[in-house]
Amino acid sequence: MTILWRLFVVALLSLALWPEFPRYEAEWRLNDANFRIDQALRMSQSAARSGVEGTDRAALRQVALAETQAAQAAAALPGDPRAILTRSIALIMISRGADAVTLLDAAIAAGERPEFTINLGRARTTLGDEAGANAAYLRTAWASPQAIATLPKAMRDDFQRQVERLDAQLRAGQLSAPPPLGAASSSK
Repeated sequence: MTILWRLFVVALLSLALWPEFPRYEAEWRLNDANFRIDQALRMSQSAARSGVEGTDRAALRQVALAETQAAQAAAALPGDPRAILTRSIALIMISRGADAVTLLDAAIAAGERPEFTINLGRARTTLGDEAGANAAYLRTAWASPQAIATLPKAMRDDFQRQVERLDAQLRAGQLSAPPPLGAASSSK
């Protein structure tokens, strides 16, 4: 009788946890995608230091796989910003900036986050949309001043001055809205 009872308890627990299994799998995929991106960055840095050729192709394969995994994770974790962020980074790294802009525009429309807007700037940069990229960078810097440190050094002072100017306008009651994000997907 105890064996049947144990089987019943195991079956009951399995049924109770069944809806969570896809989520657990998605979490593993997302973790693996982030690991692959990190690994690709390390491979590229190591190759740049040592002059080893062919490593970039291997790194790009890792990132392409990471993008696939992040897309699968995003499907199982709707609305989870981590999956969107990981996928957008991978898309930028594999030179699919237009896809990253589309993904990030939709994510920002659902809920703006500095991680999304800074990556939107990076994606627009890959497409040659300097004005759109700068608008996204400024919006990021205004919303999260510590994000300025993640911009290229040559850009930091200019954005710091612009944020200080906007903050002064805000304190004086002259700023009616945050800085615009730029045209939604000016690259479409």
